[in-house]
Amino acid sequence: MVAVIITGSPGTGKTTVSKIVAKNLESPLININDLITEKHIYNGYDEEKGYKVVDLCSLSKEIKLALDYFNKEQLVVIEGHLAHYFDVGGLVETVIVLRSRPDILRKRLNRRKWSDSKVQENLEAEALDICTFEAVEIHGEKVNELDTSDLGVEDVAELVIEILDGKKHFSPGKLNFLENYLDENLDLKKI
Repeated sequence: MVAVIITGSPGTGKTTVSKIVAKNLESPLININDLITEKHIYNGYDEEKGYKVVDLCSLSKEIKLALDYFNKEQLVVIEGHLAHYFDVGGLVETVIVLRSRPDILRKRLNRRKWSDSKVQENLEAEALDICTFEAVEIHGEKVNELDTSDLGVEDVAELVIEILDGKKHFSPGKLNFLENYLDENLDLKKI
């Protein structure tokens, strides 16, 4: 069995793109957030920031158990903003970090009616390349970094499939959204 991880900050398109990719490739999909909720793999809820405090060790074990259910010949798609933390026994062949410019990401996250502090925290993480940095530290050259800012979900899914087919590679480190983030936040302070 081979696993592909699709990760990135909230609002970059992971869930929608992963569903399309899994459907087009007839592959099983493991949604990390669903797994966390279904198996109650968290130690509490941070009211201020609005998220679950996840038990990463237990989550790793549950991912491995979930993978045991699939055919050893299958490609399994693992999706979630925590997915890049796991190598699942060396089964990860490709990691794709979906990214988005902070100005676009802010609009997407505001549609979710999240608190300003939660939106800001995620914009900062995106501007600082947190998911990409962590993914490269764990998975090295297996990582691709894909800008979803101006693409539709079908286009992103098509690029993901081309990456998996070995037709394309988007090396990490070429996207820099820090300037966009700083420009946008300075403009917001003038209002």
